[in-house]
Amino acid sequence: MSTAPQTQVDRVHRELKITGKDIVVGVLDSGVDYMHPALGGGFGPGYKVRYGRDLVGDDYDSDRGTNPKPDPDPLDTCGPKTGSVGHGTHVSGIIAGKSNNFTGVAPDAILGMWRVFGCSGNADDDVIVEAMLDAFDTGVDIISMSLSDPMSWSESLTAVVAERITSKGVAVIAAASNDGERGAFTVGTPSVGKGVYSIASFDNNYHFVTIFEISNSASPQDKKSYGNITEKIPSGEIVAGDIHLGSDVDACDPKTIPSTVKGKVALVQRGTCNFIDKANNLADAGAIACVIYNTKDENLIPAAENAKIPLVGVQNEVGTAIINEMKPGATVKITFFDTPKAKPEPTGNTVSSFSSIGPAYELDVRPNLAGVGGNVFSTLPRQLGGWGTMSGTSMATPGVAGAVALVMNAWQQNNGGQKPSPQFVLEQFQNYAYKAPNKNGEHNVDSPNRQGAGLIQVYDTIQESVHISPATISFNDTEHLQKVQTITITNYGTISASYQILNNVSVSIVPYNNTSNGRYNFSEPAVYGEDTAELVFSQTTVILDPGAHVDIRITVIPPDTNPAEHIMYGGYIQFKNTDNEERRDLTVPYIGIVGNQRELPIYALGTPDLTNSTNITHYPAYGPEDVFIFDRHQSIMTKQELKNVPIFMMTLDNPTRVLSTPLYNEDNVMIGFAAFKNDTINFARSTSSTPAQFIWWDSLIPSFKDSEPPAITSVAPGKYRIGLNALKWFGNPDNPEDWETWTSSVIQVR
Repeated sequence: MSTAPQTQVDRVHRELKITGKDIVVGVLDSGVDYMHPALGGGFGPGYKVRYGRDLVGDDYDSDRGTNPKPDPDPLDTCGPKTGSVGHGTHVSGIIAGKSNNFTGVAPDAILGMWRVFGCSGNADDDVIVEAMLDAFDTGVDIISMSLSDPMSWSESLTAVVAERITSKGVAVIAAASNDGERGAFTVGTPSVGKGVYSIASFDNNYHFVTIFEISNSASPQDKKSYGNITEKIPSGEIVAGDIHLGSDVDACDPKTIPSTVKGKVALVQRGTCNFIDKANNLADAGAIACVIYNTKDENLIPAAENAKIPLVGVQNEVGTAIINEMKPGATVKITFFDTPKAKPEPTGNTVSSFSSIGPAYELDVRPNLAGVGGNVFSTLPRQLGGWGTMSGTSMATPGVAGAVALVMNAWQQNNGGQKPSPQFVLEQFQNYAYKAPNKNGEHNVDSPNRQGAGLIQVYDTIQESVHISPATISFNDTEHLQKVQTITITNYGTISASYQILNNVSVSIVPYNNTSNGRYNFSEPAVYGEDTAELVFSQTTVILDPGAHVDIRITVIPPDTNPAEHIMYGGYIQFKNTDNEERRDLTVPYIGIVGNQRELPIYALGTPDLTNSTNITHYPAYGPEDVFIFDRHQSIMTKQELKNVPIFMMTLDNPTRVLSTPLYNEDNVMIGFAAFKNDTINFARSTSSTPAQFIWWDSLIPSFKDSEPPAITSVAPGKYRIGLNALKWFGNPDNPEDWETWTSSVIQVR
């Protein structure tokens, strides 16, 4: 289960004897069980976990509005009943865990833990920023943040702070986010900050599975073993869960469930009704568990935590094999084993399906690097079992943080203790990263918008002496095309190097699923194409003497596609080694978009809406002639409840950096701007998981007359309208044509 061979960490430990000794990695997370044997057994001077504090306490959750209760000890004491999963302990083990049976990426690094999450829930930006600044002031070398807000503007608060910390010489490593199934432009902040390491996830080459065995009374010696289910269910006889087993409506109608399921495990096919309905219908008929097999030859992981009986999913081929055992007169038993086993992962060494897809909203290359985050085994708090497997860019991020510690350790050994800049280390990782195909078995290269420069290769990053800067290129969109760009290749080694320069194109991304009606709905998941750009190089070969550098100009010719489709092209400029079998190739990822992002609509058709509800599926909308009665004496405005408050529901087809909120009196004369309780800057585009965003007005208005910054006052009773004017993507705030405008119906304030 170790990810070390995929990232060459094993070679760094074994051949170079580099373990990250004395490099300090500050972690912002949910606390850490530092009493775990692999994490040092204590906290403070002389221990592995040496720095940090708890900024929030166990009960803190920004979503519930609970107040932080800080204390100086970052220990995770949350038990399983609190909803805690031991996230901070897991990432800490990935970075620097060390025991007889487990080795983290940088086992001799020093850790700090700044606890910003309670036992469950989320954290406000001000808590995260305070932790970042405290870690920086403590003197850490690296900050690792397995956290993300699904918004890709680099001007967001945490992204700006991360950018400034990085500029001061501390590498900030942040998760790209886990919204890959939602399509393009889903990389989150703070990873979109300038200079910040934005980390995508690759799948582990192996994953743990629960093994189960099928036995047939007609041939008791011929037992067949299977695996890859997500939950253990009771062992026992398995029977057909529907009289028409193998139909799309298996167990959807209680009338078609045979009485023979009573006291037995029932097998049904996926289809028509949801998993819980199938399981509950079978439970009502007396079944003790339900196995659902997929309609396709792929893994099935049903989300049915509230079913009446245990429910698991298996592959189509496994379900078919069980059916083949169900011959007339035969008794088929299913037996589950307690000890999980490691099994090859079909998607191993490719980008995880959950890993968010870039680029950043400013079209910077994000993510810019990848670690292994799918099915990662590491430490857990002792009260949660001590060890376990998790998946996410949250797991890839500490793996890269540990790798940065190894590179810093090696650099200091070879340069008299001198510390490399975060930018140089990032570029060196990017130069020598591994590029994966879009899927295993395909003869292509995945998009930089998914894998950035690719999966880290730590040994090559340390050993290779040729370097390219900048290490990524964005040609931007067609309207703002940066057609000619320059990169510099430098030989810091002691022997000459020569390369052939090639354009290694990647798959393209078709971001929208329908543009014919002038609306732009993102494809979820992303759709891939074969549209490629041509690159013209100022020279196609390069020879570098020791200490020499050469500037290479690259001119792009974007693919000839319909600009209305906004095709996202990309690839890798490959410097192919031609003179030394031991020397590695270098690559520089590039991206671009055919089309003008400024022309894209911001608001989805039919929104915004003025309402009094945050129920996305059912809310009353106030039309142009309606009047919203806002009685402030009867209103409630808390994070838990909004009552009798003007609420604005918006579905954003595309992101907007600024939402202007002009306030009009009943004569439609603008009298200022409405002040909202939540921000009106840096909005993310909507997804199927967050189809709408809400802001609400509590009758406040900034007054610029007597103070700077402006004082906030309440409007007098009366009738008002509020505008929500969204700045178009790359729009000029001073150009009225770059705003999408909307004005509410009358709001009568009492």
